[in-house]
Amino acid sequence: MKKILYLHGLESKQGGEKVGFLAGQACVYAPAMDYREEDLHGKVHNIIMKFKPDLLIGSSMGGYVAHEFAKAFNLPAILLNPALHSRSFEPDLDTFILSYDTSFQEPQIVVLGKEDKVIDPERTKEMLQDDNRFIIEEVEEMGHRTKLDIFINIYNKYKNG
Repeated sequence: MKKILYLHGLESKQGGEKVGFLAGQACVYAPAMDYREEDLHGKVHNIIMKFKPDLLIGSSMGGYVAHEFAKAFNLPAILLNPALHSRSFEPDLDTFILSYDTSFQEPQIVVLGKEDKVIDPERTKEMLQDDNRFIIEEVEEMGHRTKLDIFINIYNKYKNG
């Protein structure tokens, strides 16, 4: 059975309808995340080493963290309005994670809400558009939060990475 690590956003809580949906599709682990904690890198690294996910999914700050670990572990990822820029603070990620690894090959699906007022979707698109390892999905009637029906459609489209 496929294993998915789901990292919620900064202002979000553990669980919810997206995790409920994923639990019906795969073995999902969705830990409570405090992105301000010291040694966040160590926590996420240990989770990945023990759980051994096949796919990372992250939203907002969770999308940023999933992006960095997907690169480091060469895992496919689905990133929902990832905070690749304009973060309100820098989470404690080890410097080797933050160095851009050009060797990763697994695709990262980047879902951008065209109406996002928190993370500028155009800036994210500009950062990633010239790298074919990123598949950018722009959603017209989506803000920063991803509605369940959009989440399900994206997951079903890309679940096999």
